[in-house]
Amino acid sequence: MKKRLKQLMAVLLVFTMVVSTGTISRYASAAAKMELSSSKVTISVGEAKTVTLKNAPKGAKATWSTENSKIAKVQNGKITGVKEGSTTVVCKVTYKVNAKSVTKVFKVSVTVNRVATPTPTATPTPADKSNITASHKSANGIATKDNGQMRTDLTSKDLVKLMGQAWNLGNSLEATSVSKLTTPTGYETAWGNPVTTQKMIDGIKNYGFNAIRIPVAWSNMISDDGNYTIDNALLDRVETVINYALNNEMYVIINDHWDGGWWGQFGSPDEAIRTEAWKRYESFWTQISNRYKEYSDRLIFESANEELGDRLNDKIDGVTGVLTEKERYETVNKINQKFVDIVRASGGNNESRHLLIAGYNTDITKTCDSRFVMPTDTTKNGTGKLSISVHYYTPGTYCIAESDQGWGYSDTWGSKADINELHSYFDKMTKFTKAGYGVIIGEYGVQSPNKDGIPAFINEVVTYGTKLGYCPVLWDSGSWYSRTTYKFKYNDVAKVYIDATESNATLVDGGSNTGIPKLQTMDESKLKLVYTWEGIFTKNDGTNKLQHYEQTSCSDGLKVFNNSWGYYLYLTADWASMTEPYIKVYVKNDDVSLNSSLQFGYVDLTDGKMDNGNDVWYDRVDFQSTDGWLGKCIKLNKNDLNKYDALFLSSGNGFTVTKIEIYDLATK
Repeated sequence: MKKRLKQLMAVLLVFTMVVSTGTISRYASAAAKMELSSSKVTISVGEAKTVTLKNAPKGAKATWSTENSKIAKVQNGKITGVKEGSTTVVCKVTYKVNAKSVTKVFKVSVTVNRVATPTPTATPTPADKSNITASHKSANGIATKDNGQMRTDLTSKDLVKLMGQAWNLGNSLEATSVSKLTTPTGYETAWGNPVTTQKMIDGIKNYGFNAIRIPVAWSNMISDDGNYTIDNALLDRVETVINYALNNEMYVIINDHWDGGWWGQFGSPDEAIRTEAWKRYESFWTQISNRYKEYSDRLIFESANEELGDRLNDKIDGVTGVLTEKERYETVNKINQKFVDIVRASGGNNESRHLLIAGYNTDITKTCDSRFVMPTDTTKNGTGKLSISVHYYTPGTYCIAESDQGWGYSDTWGSKADINELHSYFDKMTKFTKAGYGVIIGEYGVQSPNKDGIPAFINEVVTYGTKLGYCPVLWDSGSWYSRTTYKFKYNDVAKVYIDATESNATLVDGGSNTGIPKLQTMDESKLKLVYTWEGIFTKNDGTNKLQHYEQTSCSDGLKVFNNSWGYYLYLTADWASMTEPYIKVYVKNDDVSLNSSLQFGYVDLTDGKMDNGNDVWYDRVDFQSTDGWLGKCIKLNKNDLNKYDALFLSSGNGFTVTKIEIYDLATK
């Protein structure tokens, strides 16, 4: 009996312990602390994190709010950064205890950081794919190797990265003439450059350039029936040059470039003239689109050049345009939209072709203005196939001014302020990359080689532009790359591109470098006069209005030529017989009031003939009036005189040359 009683007591004890343990467990659960999963959150603008409420009583209701919705917003615990700064997110929890309503407040300290400018190079770029196939004839009968591939998944941002470094074939296919010419190559050489060849493009490719921009003046050869029909010979010539680049697996941009300045018709006070401007623009791009639509996505169409903006008011037939700035912005937007619509409607490969949209004046600040609006792409491409084009010639006193003509002149670049200025301008264009567009710096450069810091300027454009994912396109009208020797004329510039592209190109032995030239003069009493030329030479100012040349006398053994476009005098003589040659230039009335520069250097005539467009300039120097060249005997480079065919001489449009004397160092 005692034994059974002990067993019964043991069972009761175990039962009591089980019940007690369960009760403790239930009470422990009910007493668990209600809390948020986090009391501090750090996020970036656009980033979101979710905070949850833990151990809330059954039936509890949580209400979320933010003390500053401009910094962060919240919905059901999901906190999203809006703007850089700090704020507090509040969670109010309401629940019942013994039928009484209870409210408890929790707070989350939120810090929102600014999004750092993304580094596009950190994003893998799709591998490039060859566009080369067996040589064949295009639909237009032009020899090509292009396979017509269209990578529909390739965005313009990725395309721009693949383009790498690019070069402008400047002053060639966009050259115009005051007289009507009959052949495309006649216009192509009208501004002094040679006919474009495959070897010329091969040479620029050798420096690592992977893209070429081909400015075109379509109005050079059009019908006079009011339909603006482009002559087939010009369409053929442009297509041939396009293929010089496509055959090298390069990317190609073609546009309508200045084109004689007809763009001012858009701003005319005469509505009929405005109508003709639209008719011409639509006719051109309809023809261009249909003509070249078979080509691969390496061919890019650009809506215009620098004319979309203030130049819509350019003077036409003596009448200046009347568009307000607001109206000019509106017209620019309409032109760019019309461009996209025309190209897309032409079908074929143009349905997904990459298009380059010209910014307002191609000026960075004006293009970033909210009044400039990128066009809507009329197909499924969206922003994926559009890029924006701007130009960079800042500061203009350094990049553009070749002499001090009253609006400023600078011959040095490279200070910390200069670099910061470039960065600040380029940074503005991230507005477009963030929106999904590619960015192409369609032109940049320095007009004169006689300035300090040119390699530094080019290098900064190249490296910083590439870092931001842009494609920089060097403007070259023949000043930098020789189109007959297929070499860069200045070794310090060539080295920038060789280093940037890691190309196998080599520097020219004994080649020149850029920089401020040193004026070396000699007292006339220590020299002997050898040759004299007298006459009149006034440089062509680009309009043919100032051009004038006549020779009244010239010493035996000296030959002086004026080239047909009126920019230069060429001098040949027996330089080898001279010990140390000098030149003295006389100016009408000693008039250098416009602060124009005296320009001279050395030229290779290639085949010894004048005006064949193949001459190549070396060691060109620009001396400002402030350098004190007037009335001085200036030392010439005898090595260059012996190496090249002639000495060339010009001015900065500011004076008339009346006399030239050549001296030699007097010897005992």
